[in-house]
Amino acid sequence: MAEHEQADQVSLSSYELGEQLNQAASLGLLEDVMDLLDRGAGVNHANKVNGMTPLHWAMLRHHTQVAKFLLSVGADPSLPRKDGLKPDELGEQQTLVFTPNYLTYPNFPHLAKSNEHIVSSKQNIENGVLLKVRLASDVEGDFYEIEAPVETCDFNSFRSLLASELSIDSGQIKKIRKLPNIIVRNEADLKRLTTGTELEVVV
Repeated sequence: MAEHEQADQVSLSSYELGEQLNQAASLGLLEDVMDLLDRGAGVNHANKVNGMTPLHWAMLRHHTQVAKFLLSVGADPSLPRKDGLKPDELGEQQTLVFTPNYLTYPNFPHLAKSNEHIVSSKQNIENGVLLKVRLASDVEGDFYEIEAPVETCDFNSFRSLLASELSIDSGQIKKIRKLPNIIVRNEADLKRLTTGTELEVVV
């Protein structure tokens, strides 16, 4: 039993390193990317929820230098994320109305102390509130934290923001539920959301 628990801890540590690498790649922090790879992070690490790899993030955020470096050390450009998109296909996408922060996709509360230099790089969205969001179909029930300008954005833009954070198409969203059982339907509902509100997206 002890050996099994130890193996789980090693696996978790490896996964956390990979998530830190995803985070650094999304922010274009080349030195952090290099450091995390030196510490044993997998260059082709994939997030278990959306399948995003460091190369996906570098291409999505147009961090060319980071993308080139990742390719030079073995990043696989043919790996798709969960929706089938490969890194070079993300680089061709248009910029979103609201550019989400990687720290909110997904959230890393357990890594906050070790990532203070990355946290300082996060750009706040004006008039934003910090929301907790998850997919209703996620068997693990994990939440992401996202910053959303609920006072100023329209409902369709908010749906697009959630879709981007959850790596789904906005057309897949059937309803947005404020837990435990309140449906968010329009801009008026958005303006009542406050920091810490938990939302569940039904697809």
